[in-house]
Amino acid sequence: MKDLLVTLNVGLSLLGYAYIMFKTGQWIITNTLKQWDKRRKVSAKQKAVDALYEAYELDKVSEGDTVKVATKEGLVIMI
Repeated sequence: MKDLLVTLNVGLSLLGYAYIMFKTGQWIITNTLKQWDKRRKVSAKQKAVDALYEAYELDKVSEGDTVKVATKEGLVIMI
């Protein structure tokens, strides 16, 4: 009877240890992937600049040229 109790106690301890290690690994991987995803994402400001650059072909604008963009709300952007 005593051997059975020791075996069950050791088995339960190992099961608990395995669960804790699994959850720790899951937490580390989740946090690592979240940080990687934050670094990978382009900020909203950068997306807006990239869209403006592409829409008005700003790569073709030479030094000294100006580009005037007017929005529906009346905002005027001069580059």
